[in-house]
Amino acid sequence: MIEKSPTNEIPESKKQDLSVLFLDIEGYTKLCEKLGSSETSEIIEKHFSAFMDAIYANNGDVNETAGDGLMVLFLNEDKQTNALEAARTALTIRKETVRIYEQCDSLCYRPLDINMGINSGKALVGAAKFETYSGSRWTYTARGNLTNVAARIGAQATGGSIYLSKSTTERVKGHFSPIPKGKFKLKNVSEEIEIL
Repeated sequence: MIEKSPTNEIPESKKQDLSVLFLDIEGYTKLCEKLGSSETSEIIEKHFSAFMDAIYANNGDVNETAGDGLMVLFLNEDKQTNALEAARTALTIRKETVRIYEQCDSLCYRPLDINMGINSGKALVGAAKFETYSGSRWTYTARGNLTNVAARIGAQATGGSIYLSKSTTERVKGHFSPIPKGKFKLKNVSEEIEIL
């Protein structure tokens, strides 16, 4: 962003169309209890390393990591491309999870369940500066209802499911055929959201 700015100043955040993917490992706490922190950390690192390759191969940007979760932004100028790249990333992550399981002796009886949710539309995207007594910190993120709903959709997924919002599904039709799951009342979201 700084390189693209002629005055080397961080440009203001702006409304932008994107797809947001939230990823979470189901049963992470139980895994920690069973295997211990060092072995769990090794397993998570193997998974996330493979996930990063899938994300970058599809032009995604890892915006946040939180223990066993990731928030990924797809910011192509073409709306359909954003959604397709997010969906392809999710499917590749699912395949990689199985591959890692087949190479790893300590994962018990089945691959990890990686739950994912994808939402598409407009959000405020850009850098934000947080001033505190101890100094300042810059962060780059997407903010707004789109991101919140993406996180809530991901939270509904279980058993390694990939859930899409209706807006994402409309953009990937002809390439993928998601199965409707129905309308869900999501935490802190006023209207019911259709998930596929």
